[in-house]
Amino acid sequence: MAKGLEFDHVIVPFVDVSNYKTDIDRSLLYIACTRAMHALTLTFHGEQSSFISNIGA
Repeated sequence: MAKGLEFDHVIVPFVDVSNYKTDIDRSLLYIACTRAMHALTLTFHGEQSSFISNIGA
């Protein structure tokens, strides 16, 4: 059981290099992604953040 809230589907918009640059951004992105129980949708425009470049589809 998680300490925070969980949701069936989490959508995180604008996960691109201009919005996610710092370690704090990486931590917040991790928290958002780990709140998804069944589905996770990440969107980006242009170049995706390096924080998600190694995630398998």
